[in-house]
Amino acid sequence: MKQLMLGLALLSLEALGQQQQYKPAAIAQANLGVSLAKQSKYREAVEAYRRAADIDPTLPNINLNIGLAWFKLGDFRQAIAAFQKEPSNDRVATLIGMSYFGLARYKEAAARLKPLADAQPDNSELAYLLAKCYLWSGESDAGMALFQKMLERDPDSVATHMLLGEALDAQNHTEDAIREFEVAAKNGPGQPEVHFGLGYLYWKQKRYEEAGREFNLELKTNPTHGMALAYAGDIALRAGNDEQALTLLKKAIDVQKDIHLAHLDLGTVYQQEKRNEQAVAEFRESIRIDPSGFDGHYRLARLLKEMGRKAEADKEFAIVQNLHEKKTAEPLLRISGPR
Repeated sequence: MKQLMLGLALLSLEALGQQQQYKPAAIAQANLGVSLAKQSKYREAVEAYRRAADIDPTLPNINLNIGLAWFKLGDFRQAIAAFQKEPSNDRVATLIGMSYFGLARYKEAAARLKPLADAQPDNSELAYLLAKCYLWSGESDAGMALFQKMLERDPDSVATHMLLGEALDAQNHTEDAIREFEVAAKNGPGQPEVHFGLGYLYWKQKRYEEAGREFNLELKTNPTHGMALAYAGDIALRAGNDEQALTLLKKAIDVQKDIHLAHLDLGTVYQQEKRNEQAVAEFRESIRIDPSGFDGHYRLARLLKEMGRKAEADKEFAIVQNLHEKKTAEPLLRISGPR
């Protein structure tokens, strides 16, 4: 998540020391908190800030700093509680909106961020975050209108073209999404995720050679991109390069253990090598990650049948039949978005 306006609200010992209404012991603890936060010791910083607030609750920005430390720790509920103790202003309102975003409560985040974005039409970061809220909460019309405004202000914005591509992908307008990502890749070839996003869209259209090129470009700048490794492994498997596929899929899982596609394909490699128990384990792991995944249940059912484990196979085939009846054209994974 893009973090906006997250500079620590530093409590200056010198400045506060000249104002005798603040207790020196509180100032010392507050500045200790700032020092700890600068070292990314956010939990310790929270405790120092709390000691400062206990000594002197009138210290300026103390709850803001507590909230920022919780935000950095990813505890957005605690962050909101602290921010709400601060006097209301645009910065506090933005941080509360961002915290709701962090909680994946995108409609609430959008409701809080929209007035701020309307009042700051030139704040591209705020508009970008609001557009993501619209995208991930399913408010596609509002999102598309905001994307157009963003592109009118900055037609070469890599981030906006990528986000618009995501929105179009969510609406199953894959060709239009590809065009947006191609523009983004041209304007910002070094932008993180741009080559993965474009590769994923090519992969959806079974343009595997082009997809593989893009995944490799992503991996050149980020060799530990788990999703790019997984999709590159999938393409290698489709091409019959089992050894290369095995290497890429294992790397993907080492980096990110919960990639459904990586376990699914790794199970297929093991099945082809007659390493059936390992294949069963990988298919089961893919199902654990994505219980509604049609392919995982189907491949497991077929393998169990081949192994003579009829009762287990019948159970999986029953699940396959149930899933088949309500199967949609949804891809295995979106380009990005909430996980």
